[in-house]
Order: sequence, then structure tokens, then C-alpha cells
Amino acid sequence: MKNYTPLKLINYLSKEFFYSLFLVFLVFLSLSLLINFVEEITFFKEKKIDNFIWMVSYLALSKTPNTIIELSIFIFLFSGILFFVKLQKNSEINTILFSGVSKLLPILVPAIISFFLGLALIFLLSPISSASLKFYENAKRIYSANENLIVINNTGLWFMETLPNSYNIIRADTISSNNFSKLKNVTIYSLDQNFNFISRSDSKQVLIKNKNWILEDAKILSGNNETNLGNKTANSDIDFVSTININDLKEYFSNADTVSFWEITSSIEKLNKRGYSADELKVKFHKYLSLPIYLFGMILLSTIFTIGINRDYNTMMYLFFGLVLGFLLYFLNDLSIAVGLANKVPLAVSVWSPIMIIVFLSTINLLKINEK
Repeated sequence: MKNYTPLKLINYLSKEFFYSLFLVFLVFLSLSLLINFVEEITFFKEKKIDNFIWMVSYLALSKTPNTIIELSIFIFLFSGILFFVKLQKNSEINTILFSGVSKLLPILVPAIISFFLGLALIFLLSPISSASLKFYENAKRIYSANENLIVINNTGLWFMETLPNSYNIIRADTISSNNFSKLKNVTIYSLDQNFNFISRSDSKQVLIKNKNWILEDAKILSGNNETNLGNKTANSDIDFVSTININDLKEYFSNADTVSFWEITSSIEKLNKRGYSADELKVKFHKYLSLPIYLFGMILLSTIFTIGINRDYNTMMYLFFGLVLGFLLYFLNDLSIAVGLANKVPLAVSVWSPIMIIVFLSTINLLKINEK
């Protein structure tokens, strides 16, 4: 009998897959909200704020879109398993095959849907996720012990250091050695608690060791126009103790989740101009690009433990297979990216290689299913 793809069957498979996806999404959404909610309660429990419940809930919601994107591959993996288990237990796959439809149709329909949903995630949800995460970090900074502000723009890197009775505004042109151990062309403005000028320090290079900054060949202008600061004279090395830790700078510039797909290339270019390689952003860029194919591969992969093994296990056993597979995928991704960040392989290869392996193995399984 000649194979055909009736529209009603495609609509039915699509509806069933969306139903499975919706159920799994609700489970992951609930878990994400619960974990984020508990995390914020732990953070705010010792802080005296008037609108405690509102703040905790709002911050938990702000963090959730990013969590959903990060967990999307597992959401689609479990959705695929649930979808194929239902078809298999209801003997719907055999019924579909007896109607003369291609064996690959029940697999390709959810896989193609997943691919286009992956595009929607990176094009539509990533801007929302990055904006909400930026709000989340700015709100948390107000209540954290470290209230320092860090910004990068076309004029350089800017740090606002908040002290008990004063402020330091620090500007640097570029980063050296890609590790923040050296800053080039640095200016430090010291202000009192009313933002009145106290002094200005200029240095062509600053060496940073934890919170100790050494201003090489520094020139200092104080509020009364004297060119010295304490016992330090102009054009000499000065020790400057800062509350800004070098790890704080690294963490800020490595938080690629605050950058959406539409902004990521310009952000990489901006950081490169300031002397930072932005490897984390490059990894995030390739993750965005590969996400639709990854989700497509998750649906194909879910057939290995459902249609591929051709055995009737209970639902809990299928979920156990999914958990084991999810753990292996998480480990494989992290290991591959770690190798890329260590410059052992190109970053693009480190992100794409696990996906290509998954798609390759799943395609082999797909061919075996088609031959049965």
C-alpha cells in the first residue's frame, strides 16, 4: 500500500504531543518555581523588608524563564518519552501503520514541532528571559552585602564601589590578560557620602590581587589641588584596597544568561574590544544556535527507550530511563564545554559535538525502526 500522510492523522499526533509537552512543562514549571521560591526565602529570611512575600514571589518568577530555557532539553526529552509510551500502550502505533502511513510519521511530527518550538525559545523567550534575569540581579544587588555596580559601555568599564561613608567610581579602558589581573588606563574618583569630590587617581596600569589594587605610576589630584594622598606622592605606586573582588568582575562578565540571542553578537564584540575574550558568551551563542536541533534530537532520542526497545515496561520504568539519560546528557554537555573552555578543542566543537552524537545515534535507531 502506498504511504501517505493524511492531515487528520498529523493533527491528531500534534495534539497528543502538545498535551504531553504541556503536562511535562507544568511539572518542570512547578519544580522551578518551588526551587526558586525556597532559594529566595532562604536569602531574605534574615533581611527586614516590608513586602517579604511579594518580593520573594516576584524574584522567583523573574528567574523562572531562564530556568525553563536551561531545562528545555529535559522537558522535551520527557515529553517525547511520555508521548511515545502513550502511543505504544494504546497500540496506536500499530493502528497507524496498518493505515498505510510511513513508520516515521509518528516520530517526525513531534520532532519537527520541537524544532520550531526551539526557534521560538531563542527568538521570543530569550529576550524575556534575559530582561527578567537582569531585573532579578539588579533587585538582588540592593539587598546583598555587595552593592557595587559594574557596567561596560563604549567609554570603558565602570565600577561604582559603595563604602560606609563614601563612594569610589572607577573607570578602566581595557582588561589585560583576559583575567582582570590588569586594568589599563584607570581613573578612580573618590566621593563622600553626598557625592562631593574628594580626590582623583589616574594610573596607566592597575595590578589586581584579590581586593588589593596596585596603581602603578599613579597621579593624584585631591579636592584642595594637592598632588599627594596621605604619605603617597604623585607618580609612584599606590596600594588601593577595594571591596570589589576580582572574582566579582569575572562572575559579572561571565553571566551569559543575561544576554538575549539578539544582543549576544554585539556583546561579544564589545567585550573583545575591552580585552575580554567572552568565551562564556560564545558558548551561549552556540547553545542558542543549536537549541532547535537539540530539541529535535531529544524527540528522536526518546524513541530509543520506547519504540526502539519494543518492550512493554510500566511508566515509572520509562521515567527512570529518562532520568538516567538526562543525567548522562547533563554530564556530557558540561564535560564537553569544560574541555572547550580549557582551549583543548574549539568552543563551537565543544557545544555541537554532544548534539551531533545524539542526532547520529538517534538517526541510526530511526533507520532500524523504519526497517522493521
